[in-house]
Amino acid sequence: MGAAPITDFRERIFMKKAIQTAVLLVLCVAMTGCYGGAGKLSNEYVTIKKYVGVEVEEPAVEETTEEDIDQVLDYMMDQYIRNNDLPEDTQVTDEIVKNGLSTTTDNVEDFREEIRRQIDETKAESAQETLETRVWEKVIGNTTVEKWPKDRVQEVKENWIDQYEGYAAEYSMEYDEYMETIGLTEEDLEEAAKSSVKQELIAELIAEKHALKPTEEELQTALEEYADEYMFTNVDLLLEAVPEEEMELLVLQDRVKAWLAERCETVEPSEKEQEEEAQEAEDEAEEKVEEEAVQQED
Repeated sequence: MGAAPITDFRERIFMKKAIQTAVLLVLCVAMTGCYGGAGKLSNEYVTIKKYVGVEVEEPAVEETTEEDIDQVLDYMMDQYIRNNDLPEDTQVTDEIVKNGLSTTTDNVEDFREEIRRQIDETKAESAQETLETRVWEKVIGNTTVEKWPKDRVQEVKENWIDQYEGYAAEYSMEYDEYMETIGLTEEDLEEAAKSSVKQELIAELIAEKHALKPTEEELQTALEEYADEYMFTNVDLLLEAVPEEEMELLVLQDRVKAWLAERCETVEPSEKEQEEEAQEAEDEAEEKVEEEAVQQED
């Protein structure tokens, strides 16, 4: 039996954090003793040996091609044809663009440029996220935990257990059965909880040192952006899905990652890595544009 599809926002956020935590847990072990950049920071909980100017490979971004645009446009036309009960060989026209595909342009040529801009923007966003993740992985690998905050690891672990118990109940499964199905043990949760708390401690220490904690206005803006991204009509509904404290931690980590990425040193990736990264960015960009097209039609 496979894992259940993820449809709930809170579950998506939770699973995203869990996956990131698992990956970073492995990287922390692999990167112990591998430092880059300057600056040392510490408090009673963690020592960050180096965090400013760490060296990472620059994400590769390829130029958007006419074929990329064709793929997105073909997908959008398929959706339009199905929704309007039209012949399968219907071709895109200025009238279709104006009345069905776009709210900002009224002809095919301009619409293709609109698609190009959207793909380019998504590729740039994806590259920035990749860069921030790489820097964050390096900083985590450069950090040693001196001691754990009292009860915090257990608190995070219990929150995750509550989550998984809820998922198990949704599929009429016992907790142990569900955990066996998805291949997670109690030891996995313990290590993942420690990795998650370690990231919290790192973000809080860097934020305190460099005054990165968001103001109330900045926090509100970030929450509004999250709400918009996940299609909540307002922040209140977002905070009903995810506790405010958890969202505040996400926002803080986002700010710290962006700050670190601005101060990293990038090197050129290998040719193979460039090709793989460019393809991943291209696929992600096209998927996002297609998703936005479906949302617009709805």
